[in-house]
Amino acid sequence: MLARFTQNSPNTVVAALPFANVAWHSGDSTIHYRLATALPAAQDLDESQAQAWLPALSTRDGKLALEHGLHQEIGWERRTGSSNVAVLVFADNISNPMMEAMSRFSAAGASAQAGQLLYDPASGLARVAGPSFSTAGMEATIERRLPKRCQVRASYANGDALRLTASTQQAALGIGMAQLLASARARHAQTYSISLSGTLDGTGTRWRATYRWQPEDTVTSVAAFSQNAASPYMNIQLRQPIGFRRNSEGGNGFEAMVNVNNLLTQGYRPYVLSDGSVLIFAQGQRSFSGGLAFNF
Repeated sequence: MLARFTQNSPNTVVAALPFANVAWHSGDSTIHYRLATALPAAQDLDESQAQAWLPALSTRDGKLALEHGLHQEIGWERRTGSSNVAVLVFADNISNPMMEAMSRFSAAGASAQAGQLLYDPASGLARVAGPSFSTAGMEATIERRLPKRCQVRASYANGDALRLTASTQQAALGIGMAQLLASARARHAQTYSISLSGTLDGTGTRWRATYRWQPEDTVTSVAAFSQNAASPYMNIQLRQPIGFRRNSEGGNGFEAMVNVNNLLTQGYRPYVLSDGSVLIFAQGQRSFSGGLAFNF
């Protein structure tokens, strides 16, 4: 896919790499300036998944497009032994924001829409680039360490996100793909999130539960460059060491992993296309995954 990207797109992966971070420390407080061009992955994503460290790809006018932008922020943070508090303001220009949908193509629709969407027939997921937009906003976070190696984190942010403005009536009667994509507009929105995490004594099981809410008609994230954002809606992660064989480097041998994303199936925006195909847009698709990892 990356080879196809370099052949068919004027963008390059290098365009999403530049960043800078300057900080001034005074006691427990830090004031910083950050510049970034690559959108970070959600904190809940498993590092074994490609989307946790690669920029998002989609299509625009039949060519692969790289999601990137220009992010600038100024922030203040105070860290103590038991808590962290942070506030920042930001200004973003986002190019090729990725919109993702679960697809159910009709026989005619699969070939007709192939040039407009980046489509994965194995998973049924389809991606397309929305219109570029500029936004400004703020983010505030408070984090507190709890007894028994537990931690709670709450955050608030505002800014612009894309929404599809096609009406419910149009969605029910059938709408053309081009008309649907042209209805994407940026709107101001707010997002709230809370996360709980910890490690169980005795078993060493690490767990994390998060919930992030923003208006369900939005199909991209608010404050997309946030470095510690949770995945949309309800998510659960479990990590269980197996064998617990610790070597001199600190490795723990095998580890079983379970990830559940968007457990409550929220934020879905279904549209029926004029050819009978169905696209169900969402900030984050519901998914279950599991496996084994070897730490060395």
